[in-house]
Amino acid sequence: MGFNKVNNELTQTNLYDRVKKLLVSYEWSDCCFAVSGKKIKAHKLILCISSPVFEAMFYGPLSSDKEVVITDIEPEIFQQLLNYIYTDKVEISSIEEALELLYASRKYILDHLTDMCIAYIQTNICVDNVIQVLNYPDYDKQLTSCALKLFCEHARYLFRENIDMISSSCMEIILKSDQMNMKEVELIKNVFKWTKHYCQQNEIPETFENRHEVLFKNGLFELLRFNILSFEELEEITNNVNNILLPKDLNYIKKSLLLECENNERRSLHKHKYLPRSPLKLQWYLCYRSPLRPVAPLNIDLTNYIKHSRIKANKSIFINSLCIPARTPPNLAFYNDNVPKTYTELLSVSIVSVSDNKILQSKKFTSTVKYDSSVEIELSEPCFIKKNMWYNIQFMWPQNQFQPHSYVVEVRDRISYGYKTLTIEFDDLSNGTPVGSFLEGLKFCF
Repeated sequence: MGFNKVNNELTQTNLYDRVKKLLVSYEWSDCCFAVSGKKIKAHKLILCISSPVFEAMFYGPLSSDKEVVITDIEPEIFQQLLNYIYTDKVEISSIEEALELLYASRKYILDHLTDMCIAYIQTNICVDNVIQVLNYPDYDKQLTSCALKLFCEHARYLFRENIDMISSSCMEIILKSDQMNMKEVELIKNVFKWTKHYCQQNEIPETFENRHEVLFKNGLFELLRFNILSFEELEEITNNVNNILLPKDLNYIKKSLLLECENNERRSLHKHKYLPRSPLKLQWYLCYRSPLRPVAPLNIDLTNYIKHSRIKANKSIFINSLCIPARTPPNLAFYNDNVPKTYTELLSVSIVSVSDNKILQSKKFTSTVKYDSSVEIELSEPCFIKKNMWYNIQFMWPQNQFQPHSYVVEVRDRISYGYKTLTIEFDDLSNGTPVGSFLEGLKFCF
């Protein structure tokens, strides 16, 4: 053990502490790096016992004592690399940082750090950053497989919201997938639309010919499965505002489709036999709020026919359905078996972004449900909830055919913990009145 005299007391330090002190103080440093203009000093011996690249750099036949210039790594990332080499520890705070550090770890053959970066990315990959991972230039099967599955699960949303972020290499990976939660006709229209963004990003004139060339130059056109389209779908594509099919392309596609119809078998347009992409089944999770205590039934009438709740999650999620309580049964039901045990629930649901007051989704819900039960309201399509943003959920009953009724409610937890470190916060917006929690929980996926 080493000893350090601080405040007239001897304090023991371990080897890690002593090596880390060298990193911070640059004491006895014997090499220097110029990383994007910033000078960073280090110690050859420590670097060389960690990385064969540094060993060759400083002790190989072409070694030099000159300052080492590094232009492909940012200073903060290189400092993270040194922190790992000196301490065996690294603190990664974002996907962006993990991807840059992954590149650096591979450049200097630090296998354990590479594994740590990949593990961090796999744990933290989500809809917010999946395109960024697929855009990563250093192809990695382990990462690509995980990211591609997530993209194809939510392809419709990602093409709609983030189409301008997709690189040509990312698009190639996407189009090679045999699974996709999107019809081929919609995929083709989105790819044609993407060529506009590609031209803008690469400062190419946005002409019909250039957009057409983008698909052929990057080998993307042959990955589109025109052979599985119907003639109606092909017409839909040609009538679309983003269509870039040339007359010769269209004639060739039509001939191929006619051949398939005549022979009653599927043929490929481009020397490869493509079948329809199979859909992916989403993994849904239930976040159910724990009941804390019962309260008086919630009365819904002409003066009180709207109920609000708010939600916020620390990770971006897709909500598939909402869980609410059912009505209390009529008094006659307790001693008369002829009274119906079910009723028709009729209400509308709206999900609104609090930040801009934008309505994300609205649905009218009608269903026959049991009294004193839980009701699941499945949304028309999964609703995307951005991380750390509040969303208002409004439940409203129709006024034109209204009869007063009561719902079984309880006061429930405001914080619920989900899967993979997900935390969902609820706000019942009761204005201080203990009327219970109308939103009991929700079903979601990542």
